Amino acid sequence: MSTLKEILALEQVQPNRFKGKFNPPRMGNVLPIAFGGYTIGVATQAACYDIPENHRLYSVDGNFLGPALTDRPVFVNTKTYRSTKTFTTKLVEVLQKQDDGKERVCLVALADFHVIEPKSFMVYSAPPTKEYSSVEDSWTPAERKKMMVDEKILTQAEVDRHDKLFQLMGTLIDMRFTKQSIHGQTLQGFAKGLKTTQEHLPLTERSSADWLKVREKVATHAENVTSLAFLLDASISFQPLVLQSMPLTESGACSTLEFSLRFLTPEININDFHIREWKTYAGDAARTFSEARLWDSKGKMVASMSQTCILRPPKKATAAEKSKL
Repeated sequence: MSTLKEILALEQVQPNRFKGKFNPPRMGNVLPIAFGGYTIGVATQAACYDIPENHRLYSVDGNFLGPALTDRPVFVNTKTYRSTKTFTTKLVEVLQKQDDGKERVCLVALADFHVIEPKSFMVYSAPPTKEYSSVEDSWTPAERKKMMVDEKILTQAEVDRHDKLFQLMGTLIDMRFTKQSIHGQTLQGFAKGLKTTQEHLPLTERSSADWLKVREKVATHAENVTSLAFLLDASISFQPLVLQSMPLTESGACSTLEFSLRFLTPEININDFHIREWKTYAGDAARTFSEARLWDSKGKMVASMSQTCILRPPKKATAAEKSKL
């Protein structure tokens, strides 16, 4: 599997029921647990099935009820709750069969579609919170990794470890780290403790940003929003760590609990470069609230995904474990 279309491919097995053609992929986790964006992606794709031609997806709001495993396919059930000339609303469940044959729900979501209105009363959007380098003046991941090894910021072994966790994303998308981004300066926090250009800012004013587009061309509205459902989930849960120059592996547990995905314009073309910015806004009770926003090359905000995530501190080593160090 080398493209998002292949990874997220579904086949209809019954009315309102679909099955993943391939097992879910893993990314950003050493355990055999699927990348959360995959689960959101297949939920989005199933929701888009049999939608009126003039309707466009504008929101997917859901909860993760448990991780999907990477050794078996998922099933997706849909149910239409509203179908009018103006709106369509569907309930979507992503499930997997367990070893005992019973099905367990991994994700549940509501997906809403809205007809393309003939006119807008107001058209506006907020810009990114900082000025970021252009696509041409940003780093490819390969360029930044080589630079960090050459400058002895990271060892080749540390870069290889990063590749093992996040190789899938590089295969699927063309991505560029902006030079102002903590994400790019620290290689997603792998340069632990590295002083960044945003060191003087409080956590909630720091940001990361990159440019991205899909490697394989997509054509339909469903393909565009499904791809973005997969891509926008990436890195949100551990952004509070990255913005403090810490990698995902520093936490005891870090994963998404609930999400709100919003498409802010009827037509999106992810074949073109878009800039994605991450920020975090609050953390307490072992939960964080963070968001990724997406703009097109003309500066129009086209999508956002906000998430509440679990973020637990690392477990303290026992006396026996310490004695082995």
